[in-house]
Amino acid sequence: MADSIHAGHRKRMRERFLKTELNGYQPHELLEMLLFYGIPRVDTNPIAHALLERFGSLQGVLSASPDQLSQIPGMTESAACLIALLRAVYTYDAEDHSRGMPVESFDGVCDYFTRLYRFEQREIARAAFLDPQLRLISCEVIAQGHPTAAAVTVRQLTERACAAGCNVIVLAHNHPNGSTSPSDTDIAVTRQLAELLAADGLSLADHVIVSGDAALSLREAGVFMGIEL
Repeated sequence: MADSIHAGHRKRMRERFLKTELNGYQPHELLEMLLFYGIPRVDTNPIAHALLERFGSLQGVLSASPDQLSQIPGMTESAACLIALLRAVYTYDAEDHSRGMPVESFDGVCDYFTRLYRFEQREIARAAFLDPQLRLISCEVIAQGHPTAAAVTVRQLTERACAAGCNVIVLAHNHPNGSTSPSDTDIAVTRQLAELLAADGLSLADHVIVSGDAALSLREAGVFMGIEL
């Protein structure tokens, strides 16, 4: 009987979605329906509410790691993997959609990286490689942990730029639980990288810091002033 009740509810939810897409849905309803596909034959409504209570918002749930999600009673490995996959697909689509597009403005660069870091809790450094017309060729994760430490090296950037066939690089990293304000180390490493890359014939066009929905261009903020490129 319980299976029949859940099956009927799930069918009605699917029919509602197919008719209205997401119009009128509450965050817990979105999660409840998403969890259908990772938790069979169980009422996922209480689990959806528990996720929102634990992580604060739908974005918080989508940003959580599989280990964090699995700590919620009722969550399965498949459901946690499904949410992580949804986040990964979003990032993949943001990268794929922007490939070949010009990113020559400060706002354009900041918007691009804000999308990539939207659900990211880890501190990650990325490098975007641009062609001479400032169109995106590719974007790669180059370091995890504190990205302005020695993990980001000129040799690493040079090798990847050569592999991409470009000489223009935009560096980015995120402050997941902070602000976009650059640290003294952020500024010092950015200036050092710009000068060393220039000596190899490469241009560090910008370094973007992302925190939440905000992003800061260090070039626009004046960090590159006085550097010969």
